[in-house]
Amino acid sequence: ALSAVPAAARRLQKIKELESKHALLVESGAKPAVIRNARKELGRLKRTPPPVDGVESAVATFYGFFPVEEPSVVVQSLRAALEADGLVLGSVSVASEGYNGALAVPVERRTQLAQTLSQAAPELWPTEADAETALNWDAQPTRSSPFHRLIVKQKRRALVDGFEEPLDWDDCGAEVPPEAWHDEIAAPGATVLDVRNTYESDAGTFAGAVPLNTSTFVESWPKLDEALADRPRDEPVHMFCTGGVRCVKAGAYVKQKLGFTDVRRLEHG
Repeated sequence: ALSAVPAAARRLQKIKELESKHALLVESGAKPAVIRNARKELGRLKRTPPPVDGVESAVATFYGFFPVEEPSVVVQSLRAALEADGLVLGSVSVASEGYNGALAVPVERRTQLAQTLSQAAPELWPTEADAETALNWDAQPTRSSPFHRLIVKQKRRALVDGFEEPLDWDDCGAEVPPEAWHDEIAAPGATVLDVRNTYESDAGTFAGAVPLNTSTFVESWPKLDEALADRPRDEPVHMFCTGGVRCVKAGAYVKQKLGFTDVRRLEHG
């Protein structure tokens, strides 16, 4: 049993209770004033963020690019399983090109998330081991859940990129483990791209890295064109993000659209 339930999870459970209460009042033909008060109570709770609590949360990002035949079916099953759990918060996007997500759970439930994912969506994770491999856990737990709700949706793209037709996401460059990464980017003249958004780059980046200075990921393509305009196409291009999913698409673009032959992505972002 959990020693404590995160405030964000308690808030989400209360919202569901009030939504059910409101629906029952409407269905039963309750007085308009009663229905109105129930709706106001629900609205106030939704507008109020949960308080910061002392319940530590483990946060994992995850993604995968491969054909998903029926994203809507996967979404329905995955949403039901995560909502039934009641303690998982964050978001998951499922598209015909793959999936992308970030979830937080109480640290005591960390080992159970892979099992929940694989049982709910074997189309994405055929085994528990596959789900565990996909989960990229933050090095340190957070003092409180960074997410206030759970969203599981079908999307046109697992990560919005603005392309009419997708590139070959398997052809995106090689992953470099952290122990080798630092030596490589320290080499004189190394090209290192920070493909995160401006607010993330402003919070901290690697020495010598070139930020793309974007507000959204869709803005990355002309920025990559500009950053690499004068670089030889056989020169190594290093890039990093958060979690790795943006580097997959940026790496594919740099290889397939700009013609660079040696793209290197920091492992797990």
